[in-house]
Amino acid sequence: MGMMMIGCGDDGSTGDGGECDQGRVRCDGVCIDAIEPTLASIQTGVFNVSCAASACHDASMPQPLESPLDLSSLSASQAGLIGVASVQVPTLDRVEPGDSSASYLMNKILGDDDIIPLGFSQMPLGGMLCQPKIDVIEQWIDGGAPIQ
Repeated sequence: MGMMMIGCGDDGSTGDGGECDQGRVRCDGVCIDAIEPTLASIQTGVFNVSCAASACHDASMPQPLESPLDLSSLSASQAGLIGVASVQVPTLDRVEPGDSSASYLMNKILGDDDIIPLGFSQMPLGGMLCQPKIDVIEQWIDGGAPIQ
């Protein structure tokens, strides 16, 4: 199976709903650079702009949890996601390589009410990720959660 490239970002609107240039895809009405289903690419195209930049999941944010999730760098994301039990649902790893449906991260992004405990929010707060971002995270996990 060939490697699919999905893109995410927040600039380059075509304004007319037309096609994006080669190497870019449409995400929330704008054309963005394509990213690959690797943690390094997702770090740059998703986590840095949607998770760590908001000060929700960065190293400087005081965390009330026993195991805070720092998504501010590639090494922090790797250490905090892959094979690490979720604090909210300890029976699920945050990322279970090869199985997005058994990964807490994927269920949290999708807001799966059957998995996420009552009172805990879908992520990110303030609005769902665009479909290309969701798709690339799912593909990354199902592909074994490669770093590069």
